[in-house]
Amino acid sequence: MAQTTGGVFGPVVNEGHKSAQYRFGLAPDANGSDDAIAHRLHYQQSIDGSKMWRIVAQANDRPGSGLDFDYLQGQLFWQVTPDERRWQSGFRFDARWRDDDRPGQIGANWANQVKLSDRWSTRFLVMSAIDIGDNASDGIYLQTRANLARKLKGGAQAGVEMFNNYGNTEDLGGFDDQSHQIGPFASLPVTENWSVVGSVLVGMSNAASDTDLRLWVGREF
Repeated sequence: MAQTTGGVFGPVVNEGHKSAQYRFGLAPDANGSDDAIAHRLHYQQSIDGSKMWRIVAQANDRPGSGLDFDYLQGQLFWQVTPDERRWQSGFRFDARWRDDDRPGQIGANWANQVKLSDRWSTRFLVMSAIDIGDNASDGIYLQTRANLARKLKGGAQAGVEMFNNYGNTEDLGGFDDQSHQIGPFASLPVTENWSVVGSVLVGMSNAASDTDLRLWVGREF
């Protein structure tokens, strides 16, 4: 449950959008062990004004062990509400592949975004996935994510976000058996096409890493 590289994604799809992003995640002394490091790269492109695809690759890196492939994932975003609404809603469907006889996953996620004012907005996600293939576990993996964000001058944005990973429905456990994290984030446009996102997540439960440090660098085309 360390190295959280996921984000609180929104449901809005912009026609003509193309972008790529590199994400770095570091969990220092993760759960009393060595530093946990994750590298993630994705490319996304809109299909039309309501649908977009994304391809994601992630690798993990522990000191002394080197870089290890984690997964390759395809994602399809679908905005279901009209652009002019203050409350936007949509879905993201995932298909994940792993090697070394590890199970793949398919997922369905519900994303919501509400414009509270000209500067304030909030997002809330409900995420689910099941294992498929070799060594697949029974049950459904459940997560929720949320944020509260404020627009700043020059296109920057800052706020707070929360990640809740409840585990598998076959054995959900209690609060401290699950991964619950919260922390601040900031997004800053560097040039017309380049942007940087930085965030810190602090563990609220025993199963979560004490601290996740995250840095994302993105470019639009």
